[in-house]
Amino acid sequence: MGRRAGRRPARSLRIAAALVVATSAGGVLVACTGEDDAPSALEVTWTERSLPEHPGLPGRTVVRDAVECGGTWYVVGAVALDDPTETRDTRPAAWASRDGGLSFGSVDVKTTTYWGKRAIINSIACAGDRVAAVGARSGGAHGNPRVTSFRLASDGRLVDVPALFTQYGGVSATNVGPISGGDAGWLIAGNRLSGPGVWVTDDPRAFTLVEGEPGLTDDGDLESLAQAGAWDGSRWVLVGAGAREGHQLDRDPLAWTSADGLAWQPEPLPAEPENEDVHRVVRLPEGDLLAVGIRGDTFAAWRRTEDGWQRSVRFGRQADDWVGAAYVASLVGTDAGVLATLSDGAAYQLWHSGDGRDWEQLAVPTAPVVAGDHTLVVGTGGRLLLLADEGDGGRVWTGEPG
Repeated sequence: MGRRAGRRPARSLRIAAALVVATSAGGVLVACTGEDDAPSALEVTWTERSLPEHPGLPGRTVVRDAVECGGTWYVVGAVALDDPTETRDTRPAAWASRDGGLSFGSVDVKTTTYWGKRAIINSIACAGDRVAAVGARSGGAHGNPRVTSFRLASDGRLVDVPALFTQYGGVSATNVGPISGGDAGWLIAGNRLSGPGVWVTDDPRAFTLVEGEPGLTDDGDLESLAQAGAWDGSRWVLVGAGAREGHQLDRDPLAWTSADGLAWQPEPLPAEPENEDVHRVVRLPEGDLLAVGIRGDTFAAWRRTEDGWQRSVRFGRQADDWVGAAYVASLVGTDAGVLATLSDGAAYQLWHSGDGRDWEQLAVPTAPVVAGDHTLVVGTGGRLLLLADEGDGGRVWTGEPG
């Protein structure tokens, strides 16, 4: 739903993503230390689960995101139609599991809007046991992403929400990012011409656009971009980066906080003399926040404790021969530690950290090339959940940490 701020442009693009991060049924995923190939403390036994064909026009399954709400797992994405037309080649799709991810059934998706009927649902979040999602499909006169939000109705159907074009588009539009949930409802991160913008609600039948708010608006020569948000237990936190005029290649990490999603104030992060950008943020089980992004030619993690944001810790390295963007695709805090998926610009990787300070790359059976906007989702509940899509159909695994 709009290219991430500051990414290098991808040289290849396809609707379905390329990312495989788990072995087939019964396989074990371990980490490589890089020294003596000794296994990491984290071992996960992954079992592949099947997604049934989604009812409706036939096509290839596309998976993009997942969340557990009230004991039910929801997986969202789309169906890439076998027989596309000039005006439609995808339709939104969703699946649910009420037995901890052991089996999935299709969720009925009810669409009434033009772009809702064509959307790829890219992001889903819950507030308690209530579910909201956001998707998009490029089109129209300028080929821009046309954004649609969805809500889970009382009858169990996922329903698209009608909205004015200017709600997510219009002359001040820049991009719309992922949705996050919390006690206060939901927040969609994004950007407008004035600077960072958000869409907030406690009722997924309508979102309020917040743009031009003094705490978010770029001041003077600062150009900032928001990437993602999270609920920290009492406030919304938005993360991203910004640069001063004439220093666009030297961005600094930025964060903003809000109790209600309407009034915002900047929250300082320690910066280094390198280009930095925060892509994802998550609340950890113990209450701290952890954010992950890029720093120079590596990746980095920032942890916020009761003393504020700590200096970043570097890990990994971006590819020298890149074919696409280097970015963090997903970040979750689980009982097994923090898991992050990222593109190094050439291939996709899965990383693990017990505390956000020391990181290990987890071994994966394949390392697909970068193509388009991809996601590996790792969720936590009674077990872990992984999504992968290599362009030939979405796949789902459940994982049991050892």
